[in-house]
Amino acid sequence: MIPRTTGISLRPLHPRFGAEVLGLDLAASLPAPALEVLHDALIEHGVLLLRGQRTLPDAIARGLAALEAPLLGQALHHSAPALPLSVGAPADLPPPGRASLPFWHADQSYAAQPALACLMRASAAAGQIAFTDQRRALAALPPALRDRLGQLRAVHANPLDPGARAEHPLVRSHPVTGEPVLYANPAFTTRILNLPGAESRRLLDLVFAAATAEALTWRHDWQAGDVLIWDNRSALHTASAGPALEALRIEGDQPAGAAALEMPWVMAG
Repeated sequence: MIPRTTGISLRPLHPRFGAEVLGLDLAASLPAPALEVLHDALIEHGVLLLRGQRTLPDAIARGLAALEAPLLGQALHHSAPALPLSVGAPADLPPPGRASLPFWHADQSYAAQPALACLMRASAAAGQIAFTDQRRALAALPPALRDRLGQLRAVHANPLDPGARAEHPLVRSHPVTGEPVLYANPAFTTRILNLPGAESRRLLDLVFAAATAEALTWRHDWQAGDVLIWDNRSALHTASAGPALEALRIEGDQPAGAAALEMPWVMAG
C-alpha cells in the first residue's frame, strides 16, 4: 500500500512485472517515505519507469543503496554490507560481431558480487531496451527441472575480459524477499559445472529460452527524460548505450543458492 501522502502512484508496464512511477520528480529532494515507496516498488516489480525526468541525481541511487544495506544484513545474518555506488559506470556491451544480436544479460554477472541495481536516464531518443522477469521465468519451468537447476552452479565470464569470471548458482535467492530467481544469461553464462559439455549446452539452451521468453518480455523505446531503474538480481535486459544515456550502478552482494536463506527477510507493506 502506497501512502497517500507521498503523491506517488504506479501503473503496470507488463501483465507480470514492471511499473511506471507517477507523481515523482527525481530532481527534488525526496522525503524518506517517497524513497521507501520507490525502493519497495523496485523490489516488487523488478523494473521501474519514470518519465519526464530532468536529471538522474546520485542521491537517488545512494538512498536506494542505504535502504538495501540493513535488509541484506538481516537476510544474510551478518552486519550490513557496504554498497558503494559506481557513478557513470559503462554499460556491459556486446563484443565485436554480436552487436546486431540481442545481448541479454544481468549486469556484471561475471563478478563475484554482481551489481545490485542499475539506473539509466535518456537525454534524447536512444533506441530500445528490453527486460524479462527471472522470478517468473523460473516459475514457468517444470517442477522437476526447477529442482534440478536448484542443485547446479554455472560459470559466468566476460568475453571482453578473460580475467572476469565467477561461479554462481543457477537458482539464486533474492536476498531481500527470499524468492527463488533463475540466474543465468546468454551473454555471460558459459557452462554448467560438473556436467559433460554436451549436457551443459543442452540444459543452458533450455534455461536461456525460458529466461528470454517473449511472454515475459517488456520492450521500451527510449524517449528524452525517461529514467529506468531495474533490480539486477531479478531481471535480465538487453544492451543499451550511447551518448544520450547516463547510468548509475549500485554494487551488490554475492548470489546465494535458493536454499541458502533459511529465514529470508520479508518486507512489510
